[in-house]
Amino acid sequence: MKSLTAYQEVKQKITADLVRGRFPIGQALPAEKDLSHEFDVSIGTLRKAVDELVAEGIVVRRQGKGTFQAEHDSKRQLYYFFHVVRHDADKKITPRVELASLNSALASREEALKLEMKEGAPVWRIVNRLFLEEQCVMIDQITLEKKRFKNLTRTIFENRQGSIYQLYQVKYGQSVARTRERLRAGLAGKQFAGWLELKPQSPVITIRRVAFNLQDEPIEWRISTLNTTQHEYFNELVV
Repeated sequence: MKSLTAYQEVKQKITADLVRGRFPIGQALPAEKDLSHEFDVSIGTLRKAVDELVAEGIVVRRQGKGTFQAEHDSKRQLYYFFHVVRHDADKKITPRVELASLNSALASREEALKLEMKEGAPVWRIVNRLFLEEQCVMIDQITLEKKRFKNLTRTIFENRQGSIYQLYQVKYGQSVARTRERLRAGLAGKQFAGWLELKPQSPVITIRRVAFNLQDEPIEWRISTLNTTQHEYFNELVV
């Protein structure tokens, strides 16, 4: 196995500290000189490690305030993880999310594969409807491993402060660091067609997404069904 460079080791140590909760949300990381002393590396090595964490969206630098763990507030959710706009506009509109159901279940083969868990293990299955300008345009089917999200309830989910990813981060210590997506064409079933104001078996786009935490472990499996009559999916790199 290829050995890690000094800055890669520092990057791993900082990430591990974030996972353990050493640097709570809203609290700055120690100054660079203090971290470089703690890890016994040069300032240059320390900065290279932090630069990569910034580039990956795991931490953010705030001028004059320091370096902080990235928070999944509404702005981050909108610009990094939400990709639906009207055909005739590039303007991003904050979605309204309405919970349709939250149920306990046993993981299917596909869910187990995507979340790297045993088939039949306990999971939460969540169905969300996303509205833009009061029109339901997308339906999310979310699967979470119960072991990571203990005691999740409809009340907790509906009364969360901020985005779904913010709930994962603040209440369960699960920060989404990256996602992997695949798109495919599909047909809307009767229930989804009704919600999306389509005829059954109308063409839709499905976005199949796995979200990974800071340790690069899969924590969320999501299938999103999008009505593309007036809206479209887009991807954009935001630095």
